[in-house]
Amino acid sequence: MASTAGYLARQAAQKEQVRLLYRRALKDTLNWAVHRHLFYQDASDLQDKFEANRHVDNLDVIDRLSSTMREAQYRELPAPRSYIGRDFSCRPGLLFSE
Repeated sequence: MASTAGYLARQAAQKEQVRLLYRRALKDTLNWAVHRHLFYQDASDLQDKFEANRHVDNLDVIDRLSSTMREAQYRELPAPRSYIGRDFSCRPGLLFSE
């Protein structure tokens, strides 16, 4: 009985973890989209990635897939360079020239 309760608790925690991972990835995709039509395509691709693994029932495999997805998400979307840093570092006298 205790092992069944532990299994169900771990399964519920993983569902919540995957849900939060999907929502975070979707939000990051929206933040990176320049135009809304680009976001829709990227969101569809992201949904396909998650749906491809929906049938997985093994809890260890789910843990491995979620950690892989989390790492891939940050590899694909590195931090952007700021516009100010890029523009002014290339031409240092730009701000004060008249």
